[in-house]
Amino acid sequence: MAAAARPYWTGFLKLSLVTIGVRLYSATTEKERIHFHRIHEPSGERVRYQNVVPGLGPVDSSEIVKGYEYQKGRYVTVEPDDLKKLRLETTDTIDIAEFVDADDLDPVYVDSPYYLLPDGSLAEDGYRVIRDALRETGKTAIGQVVINTRERIVAIRPLGKGLLVNALHFPEEVRAADEFFATIPDEPAAEDELAIMEQIIARRTRKFEPGKFVDHYQAALKELIDEKLAGQLPERPPERKPAQVINLMDALKRSLAEEGAEKPADKPRSRSAKSSKAQPSLLLPVRGGLADKPKAQPAEAPKRRKRAS
Repeated sequence: MAAAARPYWTGFLKLSLVTIGVRLYSATTEKERIHFHRIHEPSGERVRYQNVVPGLGPVDSSEIVKGYEYQKGRYVTVEPDDLKKLRLETTDTIDIAEFVDADDLDPVYVDSPYYLLPDGSLAEDGYRVIRDALRETGKTAIGQVVINTRERIVAIRPLGKGLLVNALHFPEEVRAADEFFATIPDEPAAEDELAIMEQIIARRTRKFEPGKFVDHYQAALKELIDEKLAGQLPERPPERKPAQVINLMDALKRSLAEEGAEKPADKPRSRSAKSSKAQPSLLLPVRGGLADKPKAQPAEAPKRRKRAS
């Protein structure tokens, strides 16, 4: 664990009559990202924010409370003591309510990842039992907890020697996909074009290695800042825009040719096969390493299907 890491939340993990102390750590960080401040250009000084009330000017932070706008320009105020009265059991406890198969988790509901650790040696036995039981059964625990004044659904699953927690969205926070996809025609892709695309996918299939992907925008920002500090301005590369595909079949054939015969295409799957609504590979880390690229003869292109006139 990073020496400077602080728990994002500390409390208890409860399953039936078993309760253990746990600590929650954010699994992501923006420490390495470049952040900008607002600067007053003539003076070079940083612009600071002030608490200002129109007509009154700056006010002290001790005079500021939370308020809910129930009508335009009208608010009901909420004091800290009012919020304390709303204290829920899940404020201090992750209460496991049920267990589900990993495939049952729709990726659209998955939000922030956290690492869950036992809080002290007394919690280690119970922690190991829950972790190993989840691993042996292949199940994911579902519970609720208050994180940063907001109650969240959470999914808990084993990860290496520990447990991974993902906060989940409530249904009312997720927009229905049908609202966005309704205008997409129901007509399936042409068989000949689909066969070529499947060959391209097969030849590019790898084990996911996040370390080989680079945030090019952050790298460009760093280069820009370094060169400005050195008193230079970087040369701006010419902007390249991808050309719109006019002839899909021609573009697919050229794409397949550029891929080369890296490995034979898999036998096209049955069109009637149903795909899982969830994609657990998006949720769990996988071991890295690129598979060797066996040489194979290019797959014979399928006969063109006659389109309905």
